[in-house]
Amino acid sequence: MAETVTFRDLRYVRVKTDAIDAPAAFARDTLGLEPAGTDEGRAFFRSDARAYSVCFTAAGEEDAIALTVAAEADLATIAARLEADDFPAAALGDADCAARKIKRGIATRAPNGVPVEFVWRPLTSGWRYHGPRDAGIVELSSVALATRDIAADETFWTGSVGLAVSDWAGDAVFLRLDDAHHRIALYPSTTDGLLGIDFAVEGVNNVMQNFYFLQGRQLPIVHGPGRQPTSGKTFVTTRGPRGLLFTYSTGMEHGASLDGRVPRQFPSAPSSHCGWGSPTTQAEFLGDAG
Repeated sequence: MAETVTFRDLRYVRVKTDAIDAPAAFARDTLGLEPAGTDEGRAFFRSDARAYSVCFTAAGEEDAIALTVAAEADLATIAARLEADDFPAAALGDADCAARKIKRGIATRAPNGVPVEFVWRPLTSGWRYHGPRDAGIVELSSVALATRDIAADETFWTGSVGLAVSDWAGDAVFLRLDDAHHRIALYPSTTDGLLGIDFAVEGVNNVMQNFYFLQGRQLPIVHGPGRQPTSGKTFVTTRGPRGLLFTYSTGMEHGASLDGRVPRQFPSAPSSHCGWGSPTTQAEFLGDAG
């Protein structure tokens, strides 16, 4: 049996942009994330106690997502597992680690082309998180990935990385790495890559306040307000830089109720992505109706 790797959290999302100013303004003024500095074409933003949870980069880097491992030895374990499954894993150099604000890390690439970084001892801020507006954000909740080969990506995340399936909605897959229902969601799509980022907020009031705020800014409401039947979260989703989806959510299922539960299969239908029936034209949330 392969050695177990313990993951701490979904640590950060890196978003490639052509320029920094407009995405940074969106993150600060619209999303309500706290600016956490700039560095050589990168703009960092906080959503909680960590040093940063989102980095917009025009420094020639690709999109990426990062998972924190519990121990330094986990890096070698996950690297060996990835290599055995023909996913080359490269150690991040000192400059790369410094840019990411981590002690050590390795990087590979998922079948849909998204770089995945496994990091150890990421920096935590010594300052209380305080967003520029009261969006109610409490943490980076999850990331959504689009894939043209859902079977290959599910195998990568469950077999090579070692995450657990919480539920399926049609062929969409919701993956656990800690006590939350999911931190990574995979959606069958006509494209590959980063699809969206979800920030948890304090409660339903914050979801609705952000819904009205987005409407007031004349930003598109891509999905919601609604409730996701798989995870139980209440959400609202808009579209931001590069067409990426940005979501505020609350109430995702956590804890002991997930332990030992057999993953459930929900229909390939819009109702599996929103039990309240909120309309959407986003194909990834329509199932067979898309």
